[in-house]
Amino acid sequence: MLRCILTRLQNTAWFELLEPLSRTPAFSALNDNYTESLKAAQAQNTQVFPPMRQIFRAFEATPFEKLHTILLGQDPYPGTFKHDNQEKPFACGLSFSVSRIAPLPKSLQNIYKELHISLNTPLSKHGDLSAWAHQGVLLLNAILSVPKGQPKGHAHLGWENFTDQILNMLSQLDRPLLFIFLGRVAQEKMKVLSQNSKHLILCAPHPSPLAQSRPPVFLGSGVFKKAQEFLKAQRISMQWALD
Repeated sequence: MLRCILTRLQNTAWFELLEPLSRTPAFSALNDNYTESLKAAQAQNTQVFPPMRQIFRAFEATPFEKLHTILLGQDPYPGTFKHDNQEKPFACGLSFSVSRIAPLPKSLQNIYKELHISLNTPLSKHGDLSAWAHQGVLLLNAILSVPKGQPKGHAHLGWENFTDQILNMLSQLDRPLLFIFLGRVAQEKMKVLSQNSKHLILCAPHPSPLAQSRPPVFLGSGVFKKAQEFLKAQRISMQWALD
């Protein structure tokens, strides 16, 4: 099932990186676990987010040739919202991002506030971060699926191993990359990176309101100011402001 979705990338440079991973026993186990999770959700009349077709959207949205930043989150949003009397998932396959019709999640509101503090960007009224992805920001989660209403509910399907390998391979690329790890779960991924003096690794607390109750906190961390300084030093153009 996951292999079939991965073939949507076969005409991109991402496929060369990811396809070998899809032939490993670990990926086969992940595929089986993910498939079973979908069957279990169907039997319980519930859902798994994001929709299956968006599982690898982070790679589809970010051209490999333009990749300069990896913004890593924990796992997809597990909640839903109502639009036109229909229930829709917040999760859309891009970390921290939601569709334009979705209410702004509190975590994303804090990301916008920190961008405003650091770079004086206007506070966006929508949560669609695909413009960042198109410019070269890989909006990746450590875990790529979640059962409805169960944060970290898919923490043991095998996603961690899959994203570990991806991050390790990216860290071996011979070009400057910026890694931004938000929150403890994301920061655990630092250990899988290969040492590379060309890269910059930035860490900050998770932007969720829950994490703002005790120091250190995300707001005022300056993580985006440091990020932009690095990108400018590499002569990489990045517009964080959204229309």
